[in-house]
Amino acid sequence: MEMPAELALQRLKNDLKENCCRGVSDFLRSFNDQDWSATVQNILHRPEAADVVQKLTASLWDLRHSDALDEWLATFQTEAISTSNSSYHACIYLDSRRPSAATGSTRVDGEYHQAAEPISSTDDDDFLRFASRAVRTLNAQPARYFLHAFLLRAKTLELWVFDRSGAYSSGVLDTTADPNLSLRVLAGYGMMNDQNAGMNLCIKTAGPGDGNYILLNGISKLFLNPKLIAAPHYLVGLGTVCFAASASAVTEPTVVVKFSWRIGALPVEFLMLQRARDRNVWGALRLLECRDLINVADLRQGLHFSKPYVNRTLSCVITEPLGRPIRQFASLSELLEVLRDLVRALKSLYLTGNILHRDIAIKNLIIATKFDGDTSKGILINFDLALDLDEAPAVQQMVGSDGFMAIGILSGHPHTYRHDLESLFYVFLWLAIGNDREHDHAHEILQSLPKKSRLWRWCSMDFNDVREAKVADMSLDGFEDILEEFSATFAPLRGLAKELHRLIFPIRDGGIFTKTETDQSGVEGLYQGMIDAFNHAILALKD
Repeated sequence: MEMPAELALQRLKNDLKENCCRGVSDFLRSFNDQDWSATVQNILHRPEAADVVQKLTASLWDLRHSDALDEWLATFQTEAISTSNSSYHACIYLDSRRPSAATGSTRVDGEYHQAAEPISSTDDDDFLRFASRAVRTLNAQPARYFLHAFLLRAKTLELWVFDRSGAYSSGVLDTTADPNLSLRVLAGYGMMNDQNAGMNLCIKTAGPGDGNYILLNGISKLFLNPKLIAAPHYLVGLGTVCFAASASAVTEPTVVVKFSWRIGALPVEFLMLQRARDRNVWGALRLLECRDLINVADLRQGLHFSKPYVNRTLSCVITEPLGRPIRQFASLSELLEVLRDLVRALKSLYLTGNILHRDIAIKNLIIATKFDGDTSKGILINFDLALDLDEAPAVQQMVGSDGFMAIGILSGHPHTYRHDLESLFYVFLWLAIGNDREHDHAHEILQSLPKKSRLWRWCSMDFNDVREAKVADMSLDGFEDILEEFSATFAPLRGLAKELHRLIFPIRDGGIFTKTETDQSGVEGLYQGMIDAFNHAILALKD
């Protein structure tokens, strides 16, 4: 789901506050040193092209409307750079009156203003508007490495690059000091190859009507479904984009291809999925391949920045099976079967794999598209916060997702198997109360709930307040109020909720027990008790 425009603009403003560098040393030199530079110089200095170049340079600053700009661009391409066998790909706006053309076909994003005022390096609002338009273009092609953008105004020019570590520019350039600068830049943009333009070189075009594909193990092709499973709506960060993929252009997708920009060494998810596979864990996402493609430092090589930037590495992780979000369950029976299998998956992850997931939430659980008697209907995904207990540190960070964190975690205790099961119980409660088929995150689900809902108190940056709220709501009296909030669809499952509550929060010494049973019988008892509870509820729905 795309975030509201105001929130997106505020996030971009925050991103650029710390991750924007204007006037990068050697930017223009690096731009001019590319392989198209000599070709551009030859084109602009041909004697037979002198009149055209002079005419284009002089007329650029006299354009008043979009039709005139279109005509100028056509002349520029056909008369000035036609011999280069290059087409002009930049998307240019005139005086901000043209509609946004942030599409998958845009290679370079530009903006032209016939204005009296030159580019200002201090007008933050004007830059934010320009940047937000460029970022929309980047997010329309979220798998690409970076995006070139430029601003032309009142005979001043500024060249920009936007990537997942931020934005940087050439600084404001005075084109009167170099009359052909604008034409050289525009010709250079038009002659860029895919690598220069920041396209993802791992994704290749199969041919007309066949879409895009990537190579698995350098041999087998995986065809990418054009409809994305997930895509970012921000600039700085992981920039995670997920495709469904299939072995041919005509078969149904069966695997997931995930691109994301991490910080640091190999992604935790890759290591955890690799170990889960090697240890024969049941019910977890299966790793097929993982490889690194490029990092920001390599993309910015040769440039000198006045302040440090975050170096991110783009990785491609390929997994199976493909699934749909747990919130898109087809029936209550299916949901209960999925939740039962997720308990079995968590049991296998812990007892067989010696791994804790640590981020059980609606967003990290899917329903397998295809399954049989030997496979799980519910699949654990997103192992970025998972912990291999063979390597558990003495002091653990508090991790998890808002609304789903266990009471023990909110109290600062080390993560245990019980906390993953408690979080899964909260997933059931959020689904039962919100009955939201569109949203994954607790804050989004809350928007459709009344302000008096007790779940509002489960989402706060004050973890002590959240802990106290959950302790109160999981008490015997408090839980009755939680049951009263169940949606009409889930009303028949109040009995199941009571049984799960009894298993997870048994009464000890007059209050609910929130600690972890560590003896074998206690561990097995909690897993099996929850599995039996779901099985009984499934049978009851069928009667």
